[in-house]
Amino acid sequence: MIRNIVLSSEIAVCTLLGSVDCRKIVVLGNPNVGKTSIIQRYVHNQFKTKYYATLGFNIYTRYIDISEKRVGLSVWDIGGQEAFKQFAFRYLIETDAAIFVADVSRPETIESLSTWNDKLNQAINRKIPKIILFNKIDLNYDMNVIADEVINSSVRKDVNGIVFASAKTGQNVVDIFSMIAKMLTTWNEEFGVPKKRKVLFNNAFEEKTLPVMFFSGPNCDFCDPVFDRLTNISSQYPMTIKVVDVEADKNTASEHGILSIPTIIIGTKTIVGESNEQILRTIVSDEYTQLFGI
Repeated sequence: MIRNIVLSSEIAVCTLLGSVDCRKIVVLGNPNVGKTSIIQRYVHNQFKTKYYATLGFNIYTRYIDISEKRVGLSVWDIGGQEAFKQFAFRYLIETDAAIFVADVSRPETIESLSTWNDKLNQAINRKIPKIILFNKIDLNYDMNVIADEVINSSVRKDVNGIVFASAKTGQNVVDIFSMIAKMLTTWNEEFGVPKKRKVLFNNAFEEKTLPVMFFSGPNCDFCDPVFDRLTNISSQYPMTIKVVDVEADKNTASEHGILSIPTIIIGTKTIVGESNEQILRTIVSDEYTQLFGI
């Protein structure tokens, strides 16, 4: 079934509130990767099992407080059909942030993210916060295959974070929008990086070691194995790793917008959820090269 619902009144509500900082977030990706489900889980905390293709676009609005500042997020659910993709650039103009969605049970959906990113870059011609969202982690999938697709995707180096999430269970969904909102409030327009995402401590940059923050806590099944994978990489890429217990150090977790664990901030990139050594090694290599040219 196909629907075409344009909630333009949502934008009007947001822009009429003069005291609210309104930002436009576009959600892009192939059909049936779960774009609408992710948004509805975030906005309404609902999940519908019946699939309806979005033809055109829908707009949703939610207001949140970031750093004691009220922010209105106008989330644009852009249809993924090939026919619509040809003129979708009209709806990408004035975008403040982007979420690229892929389905972990269909690795081929990762390939299209580069096309969506190219169309977005053509429409706005400037750097904005971008997140890759791997949806449907409640299903069976091969992390090694996902890692191969990530490594071969050109969009990887153009994003600020990777989140593994499930619209069905709600796992890590709020993190996506929290990360985006946090980045928008600290975004460096000149350099195109979120100011607080480049971690600084222990003179790591001077010593040519990559600064990394690893957010962990109790009852975290993935934390220990992911941390072990990260430390395995340190023999090739020197890192200074700061482990933060989100329960014991809530202020640091709040400052960085951490809602789920494990979350890793590697230079300017953030990874939320389970990830294998191949993905971590690739991100570490990208950031190490960016910082030190090595």
